[in-house]
Amino acid sequence: SSFCQHINHHKMQFHQMGGGMGGGGGGMDDMMAAMFGGGGGMGGGRQQQQRKRKGRDVGLALPVTLDDLYNGKVTEIPRKKQALCGSCKGRGTNKPGLDAKCSGCDGQGAKMVVRRMGPMIQQMQVACDTCNGTGMKVDPKDMCTKCNGKRIEQVDAPLKAKVERGMEHNDRIPFRGEGDQSPDIDIPGDIVLVLQQVKHDKFVRDDNDLHIKQTIPLCQALCGFQFVVEHLDGRKLVVQGEKGQLIKPGDKKVVQGEGMPLRGSAGKFGDLIIEFNVEFPTRLQTGDVETLNGVLEHGPADTEYDEETAEIHYVNRTPLDDMRKELEKEDDDDDEGGGGGGGPGGVQCAQQ
Repeated sequence: SSFCQHINHHKMQFHQMGGGMGGGGGGMDDMMAAMFGGGGGMGGGRQQQQRKRKGRDVGLALPVTLDDLYNGKVTEIPRKKQALCGSCKGRGTNKPGLDAKCSGCDGQGAKMVVRRMGPMIQQMQVACDTCNGTGMKVDPKDMCTKCNGKRIEQVDAPLKAKVERGMEHNDRIPFRGEGDQSPDIDIPGDIVLVLQQVKHDKFVRDDNDLHIKQTIPLCQALCGFQFVVEHLDGRKLVVQGEKGQLIKPGDKKVVQGEGMPLRGSAGKFGDLIIEFNVEFPTRLQTGDVETLNGVLEHGPADTEYDEETAEIHYVNRTPLDDMRKELEKEDDDDDEGGGGGGGPGGVQCAQQ
């Protein structure tokens, strides 16, 4: 197979270079550098310039309200992080010229070994036998008394986060290099705060616009409306409708410039969109009906019918469940009457 051809090719190069650990030239290190890109050899890889090791980035959720996103906010988040010991500076010992880091594995706790298995060469990672996989090798009497040779400590590292006006759900606030420190890395990772907007009880955000729902009575829907909206910054907005403007359920009206602030654009805002619901009265008095009939326009009424064949029905205001109960009660009364004739088995009324 192609894999076997690849191994045999490097096996042939290995024999040409000297044949093993005791041969001349680079031997095993050069062969591993050729097979694994130059980083896996026992000696050659260390001679090359290593890339700086960076710690992992950590994301943290930061709950914010819509008020925070509208007005902006600066908040301090308490936090502890891992840092290099302030006494030994991450060396694990206070003795000058001494380092607790194991020289056999460079403090990694593991090292790469190369083993030959028949015609194949295998590279694997094993625990360092010098430090027993701890990455440290120092006499107990020379250990740092503050960190006990661990080289790290926990310190207070609060984060001061600035939520800018107009920021959105899932926006990120990065803190470069604020991640945990370790003797095994060169550059700490980043801490990234991810904004998580909590639900507002009145406003709903849609990009830069704000939406609210407003219920008005029927009289205001017909004769003009006025109501007060308390905005996210505490201002009271008096919203009025034009005289003669009729509002139907589901109608939407726009108050320009009263939406969310545009991030990075001072003085610019989205719009406030109001969706109306109209509350109808449960019933009208006869006089009110006559008054409305005199004021409101009637469309063409479809009232032509044949009096002999047509059936007239009135819509009852009683809820359907109540109607059913009344009908069932009437049926029970009829059953108890037994036909109402006072015949055999029937119940007769007392004569007075």
